[in-house]
Amino acid sequence: MKKNLIALASLSALCTLAQAQSSVVLYGLVDSGIRHDSAVAKTTAGTGSQTQFSSGVLNTSRFGFRGTEDLGGGLKANFTLESGINLGSGATSSTTNIFDRRAVLGLEDHWGRVDIGRNTTFLYDLQAGFVNDPLGQELTTNRQYAANAATAVNPLGTLVGSGLDTSRRDNMVKYQSPNLSGATLGLAYSFGNVAGATSANSSVQLMAKYDAKPLQLGLAYDRLRDTGARTQTTLTTGGNYSIDGYKLTGGYTQMQADPGFVNSNTSILTNSSASTSLYKFLAGATAATTGLKAAVVDVGLTFYATPVTEVVVAYYNTKYSANGVSANRYDTVATRARYKLSKRTDLYAAIDHTKAKGITAAQTASVTTSNTGFAFGIQHRF
Repeated sequence: MKKNLIALASLSALCTLAQAQSSVVLYGLVDSGIRHDSAVAKTTAGTGSQTQFSSGVLNTSRFGFRGTEDLGGGLKANFTLESGINLGSGATSSTTNIFDRRAVLGLEDHWGRVDIGRNTTFLYDLQAGFVNDPLGQELTTNRQYAANAATAVNPLGTLVGSGLDTSRRDNMVKYQSPNLSGATLGLAYSFGNVAGATSANSSVQLMAKYDAKPLQLGLAYDRLRDTGARTQTTLTTGGNYSIDGYKLTGGYTQMQADPGFVNSNTSILTNSSASTSLYKFLAGATAATTGLKAAVVDVGLTFYATPVTEVVVAYYNTKYSANGVSANRYDTVATRARYKLSKRTDLYAAIDHTKAKGITAAQTASVTTSNTGFAFGIQHRF
């Protein structure tokens, strides 16, 4: 009872503080649905279909706190603390980080904005912002195949995903310029915090974006070092154009690494034992193989079928390759529809089909050459 009283008193104090600072807000997104796949790897030998409850079909469920304080003279202090959650179990997305999605503190004025802490990368910002990804990083948490899936439904979720250390970084200093006649520039550096080796596990990011309706263009570059001075580089570029209620989007994303690259976090181009390793999909490729590369080309069309029904049709071509090794190719077509019940609540449905081409059925976990999936669910933002 005493512990409960202490907890209630603490909660009351926090609420009082939040009221005293009117700029502090609680926000979030809750997403859940049902997904069916035609081909998955069963617990026993062989393959079969699967229908399951899924938390975060379109987007990862999350909650967070965001605040701003006016310091005078146009200067503001900002902070954001954001945590992912699993709606099916109530657990947090990460077992080690309370605020796994963002934990930043920064300053902003007419010169731009600087944030420090765990933050999203520019690669993720452009794609999640629908600049060069027609699905805006939707359908990235659900994979066509169970166990070790070859790619996510939206393969950009494979190249730019938290498990691959390209969507978020720890110990980051991130600068974004003000809007300059539609143009925004960005520079970020992540400290590796390795004693005696300043550059080990560090990263450098660059970003340029042009936003002047009906045209949006964006480019982001990321270079990540490991403790052995090897690098992994990722580049994303593309844009979209809107006219008469239709938006056409196109983009290109590429990731490649030096032979034997190993970072403190999982990388798509790391050793062959990793479940997400590129080597897994390339028979004959080893840590000594040169020219390891993963690339995605995407194109999509967004329109309103009715005044409250938004539809996206997208195509993704994914290739995994290495010098002297046969390449794997995945062709994915996905369609997603959102029906707006209100400004905050949507019903949605999605269908996708992926065809794998290459060695040994492109090394999919289910050892099949194709998969068709469909999902439906509800999403609420607050």
